[in-house]
Amino acid sequence: MVDALGCLALSTLCFSQARSEALFSGDWGFYNRVALGAPVIVALLLNLVGLAAVGFLGVRVMRRTRRPGWSRLAAVAAAAALLIALNFVRITHPTVDRWTEAIGRPGLLAVTLLVLAASFGWPRPALRAIRRLALIASPLAVLTLAHGLWTFLEVAAGPVWRRVDPAPLSAGPPSLRRVVWLVLEELDQRILFEARPTGLALPEIDRLRQESLYADAARPPAGRPEVSMPALITGRPVVAVAPTGPNDLELTFRDGKTARWSAHPNVFSQARAMGYDTAVLGWLLPYPRVLGASLGAADWRSSDAHEQTRADTLGQTLWNQWGSLVPPVHVRRLFSQTVAELGDLAIRTAADGHFGLVLLHVPLPRPPGIYDRATGRLTTRNFTRTGGGYLDNLALADVLIADLRRAIERARLGDRTWLVVSGDGWWREAERYDGHMDHRVPFLVRPPEGGRATHVDAAFNTLATHDLVLAILRGSIMDTSDAATWLTRNPMAPPRRYTREGLPIY
Repeated sequence: MVDALGCLALSTLCFSQARSEALFSGDWGFYNRVALGAPVIVALLLNLVGLAAVGFLGVRVMRRTRRPGWSRLAAVAAAAALLIALNFVRITHPTVDRWTEAIGRPGLLAVTLLVLAASFGWPRPALRAIRRLALIASPLAVLTLAHGLWTFLEVAAGPVWRRVDPAPLSAGPPSLRRVVWLVLEELDQRILFEARPTGLALPEIDRLRQESLYADAARPPAGRPEVSMPALITGRPVVAVAPTGPNDLELTFRDGKTARWSAHPNVFSQARAMGYDTAVLGWLLPYPRVLGASLGAADWRSSDAHEQTRADTLGQTLWNQWGSLVPPVHVRRLFSQTVAELGDLAIRTAADGHFGLVLLHVPLPRPPGIYDRATGRLTTRNFTRTGGGYLDNLALADVLIADLRRAIERARLGDRTWLVVSGDGWWREAERYDGHMDHRVPFLVRPPEGGRATHVDAAFNTLATHDLVLAILRGSIMDTSDAATWLTRNPMAPPRRYTREGLPIY
């Protein structure tokens, strides 16, 4: 019984990510695309017991071993299992990770080698110590099983998620004008245009800049997409957000007032009031659940930061939870799948002339790297140094823009489609890459059939995109010169600075 409890404790620590997602989500599942249902709980319980059973069999084999050499190997294996389980706790919980940062990677490596060496040198005392440590964690394992069973009973009736299905407008638009608004994750002005590494070719982005209004002092409303995207969509400066349930987000504005995101006027509701149908494809935020009433079409994918171990079926959920035990590969697999699916959906939606306003929120070029520039294919094996994955994903973003433009041209919509490209925030690891932290994001506005390159050097907040898009749909802006004049006449001050967490300070 003692051995079984110890093995169950280590198994629970190993599946920390799955346990956290299934049992301890503090946001009511707002950021999850897959509801917390029976497959998630059953998979967690099966995996916990299954891994513990494998460990228990290993312990029984160890106890039957009498040779000193095998005892040493058993002690080293047990110590490695304990260290691996503790490492999964560190990866899953940011607070623990911050504590270990004080030791640093060299310190952690030294501790690991010391523990393994002590286990090899004194196997029996080491095994006793490891078993005691495992027993200390055994109440967590028992509580996890009990919590899992209780949660299974709670979700047996199914989650209560509001489904507001987007409904296309039946009437035609008031004009042929349309806007495709592409927001890329962590698209950094300095890295993209001013400090681009030699050898990184971005021909489509460079061509787009030559045909557009471009600004080199634009700053986003926040450095975190869960804050910046509601701000961009509502056109108001948002300083904080908090889920109020699985279907809505409370926004706190600069003046201290709050509002539900679903109830606040936004660029889509205003475009539909003008007669234009709207569509959103994005990631991280559940756009269909929150904004479905003001959309004609919508789809989204959850972030790997919030959903690594869930799936629609029991088999896929089991696989994802085991995959979470190899985080670098698993996260890249999920991320590449998300980008591929969103890319296909984005191209089809951007080329659908029924929609007068299309917002595409795509998680590029943020790390981890999922693109191989040499082969031009997605990959889960891009483990390049800091910055390498980001630069590779920049090349993938360039490919996406090229595919979007080709699809729009093939659909014969190029003569009436405006393309607006910007970022939801700067590259947060730029300082680690080359020692510079720059809060600027690119801002490009290309009129139908292209235009004359027009430079805007005044600092402004990309919140202005909300009103700019509506002005384009009204016909108030006809070319890049008009767009530059509009930005000059409608200045919107950027935040004075940003906190370390990416929140704006006005």
